[in-house]
Amino acid sequence: MPSETVKALIAEQDLLTACELLKHALDESWPEVLKEQFSAPGYKAGALHKALHDLDLPLVLTPNFDTVYDRFAQSETDGATVVKYYWDTDIPLVMRRKYRAILKVHGTIDEPSKMVFSRGDYARLRVEHRQFFELVGALFLTHTFVFIGTSLTDPDLRLFLESYHYSHPQSPPHYMTSPRGEVHLHTDDSIRKNMNLKLIRYSPDGGHRELPALINDLVFLVNQKRAQMAATESW
Repeated sequence: MPSETVKALIAEQDLLTACELLKHALDESWPEVLKEQFSAPGYKAGALHKALHDLDLPLVLTPNFDTVYDRFAQSETDGATVVKYYWDTDIPLVMRRKYRAILKVHGTIDEPSKMVFSRGDYARLRVEHRQFFELVGALFLTHTFVFIGTSLTDPDLRLFLESYHYSHPQSPPHYMTSPRGEVHLHTDDSIRKNMNLKLIRYSPDGGHRELPALINDLVFLVNQKRAQMAATESW
């Protein structure tokens, strides 16, 4: 395995190419390595998962391969939460019904062969599942998204945001939580101009413990707004 090259690519934040090399080098062992990292530890839902669920969102898009939030949400809703994957053909039907849905945009650890992990996987997704990107694009035009736990170091995310912003320049902005120090303050104007994105910064100290508190604040504000809308019947 070209370990020094992989380490250098990780240091350069070229994670997709690093994953490409690892996947090739590990060959048939790759699925088992993924299982050991994402499934075998038996991760449990934490404060952030619980805060996100308390927002009571009709739709959650996640690039995460693990099933921690999926299992938690289904448990909290007695199995009523639907989990769909980028390859499912009935996603539009789910979007038009009153389901609580989780959309796994990069696949799941339960099907390692379909996980979108490397540069080649991303390229395949763009070509073979173009209709999926069109659906996500439609959601971007009709919903306000809050990105939590994602990063602008993801080149595909940056490309996606830039493309849709310049195609629809008058759209309202989306939001992204960002640990202080990860993105330079002087780049905020560029990010807003080119990706239609506003950053919400928080302290990463103590294992990012401030992030669940921020989401809980949002839960309070959302519940207030919902109560106001219900009282005035202004749905």
